[in-house]
Amino acid sequence: IDELSRRIPCICKVAPNTKVYFIEDVHRAGGIPAILGELNRSGLLDPDVHSIHHDSLQGYLDDWDVRGGKALPEAGRLFHAAPGGVRTTEMFSATALYKELDVDAENGCIRDTEHAYTADGGLGILKGNIAIDGCVVKTAGVPADQWVFRGPAKVTESQDEAVDAILSGRIEAGDVVVVRYEGPKGGPGMQEMLYPTSYLKGVGLGPKCALITDGRFSGGSSGLSLGHISPEAASGGAIGLVRDGDIISIDIPARAINVELSDEELAARRTEQDKLGWKPANRDRKVSNSLKIFAMLAQSADKGAARRQLD
Repeated sequence: IDELSRRIPCICKVAPNTKVYFIEDVHRAGGIPAILGELNRSGLLDPDVHSIHHDSLQGYLDDWDVRGGKALPEAGRLFHAAPGGVRTTEMFSATALYKELDVDAENGCIRDTEHAYTADGGLGILKGNIAIDGCVVKTAGVPADQWVFRGPAKVTESQDEAVDAILSGRIEAGDVVVVRYEGPKGGPGMQEMLYPTSYLKGVGLGPKCALITDGRFSGGSSGLSLGHISPEAASGGAIGLVRDGDIISIDIPARAINVELSDEELAARRTEQDKLGWKPANRDRKVSNSLKIFAMLAQSADKGAARRQLD
């Protein structure tokens, strides 16, 4: 994922990663076929692969990429459809139409690779002593001035505790909010951490804080939010060793994330945590029997949260 992201630029942005363009703007610019078409014209796709829409990706793009010069009339009609504020379940029933499409490849919603928003793609994989097996950050949603960040940890043992900490004023500008025991095993189930990131933005701390978690995020998250930290806390990951006040450094260009502690200190804390058990403190959560069974076999996010095979 990281290798591909370094080669494939970000050529489309949509809210919440920008305040300029929304999903209807992506549609007006040609939608997914236009994005694929721009990448294809830069030699970044294999046009001969099969598609569920067509015998080949090239054939699909010929028919539906409104920027490619060969699109079917149906493609033009489809992407001229505009929001009309009328609820309907009938396909192609739009009566509100855009007068013209957004085909501006330099300054429009969807751009060509020469005029990309960023040279890197939208995802990055960071590693370090707090995420030995890696974590994921949606770089497309991180402001440039937050690509390098350093701050004290504020540790929470669940998404609910993180929300309470944010709304109660415990979190301050410059903090790194740590939400742990929300991974595949620790959750269990790895729920998305959309609420904490939303509340950070709501109280005005979105551009001033970072949030790291062994849980996951939805496409609706933005800001300096790093998820999928592996190994997760419940599996003995170092995120489970972090304490309030520990300094955490994040460097997206260097693909690095570390807690500024010596190996000796981490080892001492690990010995202590082994005795206590790798489980959240003071968390009251009802867990079904099926999820308890899943947790017994769940692997961390770097393994796809897949179940461990029994011998």
